[in-house]
Amino acid sequence: MELAIAIATLALVVALAVLRPRAVVRFTPGSAALVGVAVLLATRLLPVSEVAEAARVQWRPLLALTCILVMTGVVQEVGAFDRLAALVETRARRTNIGHAFTIVFVISVITPALLNNDAAILILTPIVVALTRRLYPGHPEVTLAFAFAVFLAPGVAPFIVSNPMNMIVAEFAGLHFNSYAAVMLPISAVGALLTYAVLRRLSRGTFAGVVAAPAPPLTVHARPGERPAVGLMLAVFAAYPLAAALGIQIWYVAVAGAAGSLVIAACYRIAPLRKVVGHVSIDILVFLWGIFLVVRGLQHVGVVTELAALYHVATPGSGAQLVTIGATSALGSALIDNHPMSLLNMMAIDTTHGAKPLLAALVGGDIGPRLLPIGSLAGLLWIDLLRRAGISVGVARFARLGTLVLLPTLAVSLALLWLL
Repeated sequence: MELAIAIATLALVVALAVLRPRAVVRFTPGSAALVGVAVLLATRLLPVSEVAEAARVQWRPLLALTCILVMTGVVQEVGAFDRLAALVETRARRTNIGHAFTIVFVISVITPALLNNDAAILILTPIVVALTRRLYPGHPEVTLAFAFAVFLAPGVAPFIVSNPMNMIVAEFAGLHFNSYAAVMLPISAVGALLTYAVLRRLSRGTFAGVVAAPAPPLTVHARPGERPAVGLMLAVFAAYPLAAALGIQIWYVAVAGAAGSLVIAACYRIAPLRKVVGHVSIDILVFLWGIFLVVRGLQHVGVVTELAALYHVATPGSGAQLVTIGATSALGSALIDNHPMSLLNMMAIDTTHGAKPLLAALVGGDIGPRLLPIGSLAGLLWIDLLRRAGISVGVARFARLGTLVLLPTLAVSLALLWLL
């Protein structure tokens, strides 16, 4: 009975987060997670002490994420992304559509790596949709192809900070910035190249004969504060590996970066403090905290034990175990969202034989959401942004394209992980 309640609670949270029904208030991922926590507390499947424990485990990665969002907000307010879009548009009008697609894809790989996947989706999706509509009016399929590039390009997170859930898992498991990047950066690069090749091949028919519409030159001048804001963000990212090598936790660097960004925003009058802080999504932070507690409830009823038993059928650290963990994580992430799946893996995987099994779980959790929109918060944000722009993406189309990208990238990523 307890197992049924715990699983039903997780299903309820995921359903509310995806469907976002409007009752007395409109549900969001954060409020959905709070409903799940309330149900588990009321049924005593989750001890009250776990609430404080979740805060103890998560406060550092959540603080780092908050600071990254502050820095991102200042860079966005100063118009850096709009100027980047103008530069891309100017270059695209001088070249062919394939070159424009390549530029957008590369930006869609780099931006989430430096910021994080959710923030990149929120920033890039509306910019790319507007950009392609100006460049190629009357070609909605082209706009959709570019939008899919924004969503599918990130793939495996190359750095801990590139994915909010990876930050929480790394904090829990004691994975350091440099040791994580040494393995996952090359895997991410190969996966991105593979994804690009698949998308270009699938888009050949869509791009055939499409040329940019004529338009007067577009110029967006740099605003005061752009260079220091962007420079500080890049300096903060460059400081992460140095801090890790010196034994300094990255959240210290992120806090310093956010403080510096607020000073720049004030000195150059980029935006009021309230508007800058408004770029921090409290709902996302609440969702990450709440879903951690929901998974704790699943742990108390034996789900984690069963998952651990599945992973230990193969020899620990072997290629067979990595494939089992990676494939299970990918499928589980697609079905129940990668956040709860990553947390289940975090609690189920034994790292005494090395970190590879946990990294295999993160690989599957990063790639698996390509199968279904429900698979990640980034996917839900992407679908919602496209819907607001008047673009509808059917689940069948999403799953078909996602499968064509997922199968080769997951296989190659796990093979590289085993070799590395």
